[in-house]
Parts: sequence; C-alpha cells; structure tokens
Amino acid sequence: MKTALVTLYSCLGLGLPALAALMEIMLSNSTSCQIRGGDSIANLACRNTCIEQGGGWTGGFCDDQQ
Repeated sequence: MKTALVTLYSCLGLGLPALAALMEIMLSNSTSCQIRGGDSIANLACRNTCIEQGGGWTGGFCDDQQ
C-alpha cells in the first residue's frame, strides 16, 4: 500500500514532506482509538486493534481490566 501511495503522489507532483504527513495521518487513523462519540463507539471502531494487541493491556479503550 505504501508503495502505491508513493507512486501515486509522486505522479501528482507532491513532495516527500506532503507524502510523509499524509502517511502519518493514515497510519494514526488506522491504529488510534481516539475518536469522537464516546467509549462504546471507540470500542467498536477499535475492535481489531484491541484484538491485535492481545490481552493484558491497561488504560485506554482496549483496557480489559475495567
């Protein structure tokens, strides 16, 4: 995916700083549970992230000890 984005944005004439910023935004959106709508919506949106982290995590929306 990253290679495709690099190629696409290189063709569009965007420089590496713009591409780096875009990649950071995309990656943070895919791994962050900090979304609007309250805990229940965040838990649904982040279900896969929480599963990938495994058990035993404390704090945040993936806390399995609350």
